[in-house]
Amino acid sequence: MRSIKVPRMKFCPWFSWEDRKDIPLSEMPGIYLLSITKKNLAGSLPDWKDVSYIGMTNSRQGLIGRWQQFFNSIRGKPGHSGGNAVFDDLKHYDQWDKKLFVAAMPIECNVVSPSKQDLIKMGWVAYLEYEAFAKCVASNSKPKYNTR
Repeated sequence: MRSIKVPRMKFCPWFSWEDRKDIPLSEMPGIYLLSITKKNLAGSLPDWKDVSYIGMTNSRQGLIGRWQQFFNSIRGKPGHSGGNAVFDDLKHYDQWDKKLFVAAMPIECNVVSPSKQDLIKMGWVAYLEYEAFAKCVASNSKPKYNTR
């Protein structure tokens, strides 16, 4: 049996929330980090201590679609568990005195009509999300808005 090599977890630098569509391959599935902070993280590499939420998606809409669900939730429209938790704590996004940043690791694959290899890549996404949780915990951090 051939072993499956999961890619090394590597996030892009932080992007401001308003520039999230500029993240390459954000139409693909993947894992992502969100930071809610008063710091300006744009352009810097993620540090676990800055992570407020860890998420993933394998949906047809990719990361962009999942981020839209989050954005809807932080503006009071339920639909994303992390976004709902943030809204419960910070209320409507327009009232925040903090900034929102996102970093991602997209995984190129076809989720519409996946091949065997695409299905394996979708499994990587799920694995990498748990790896991100493990690395975060190992660094003595815990994302504030993840419920697990």
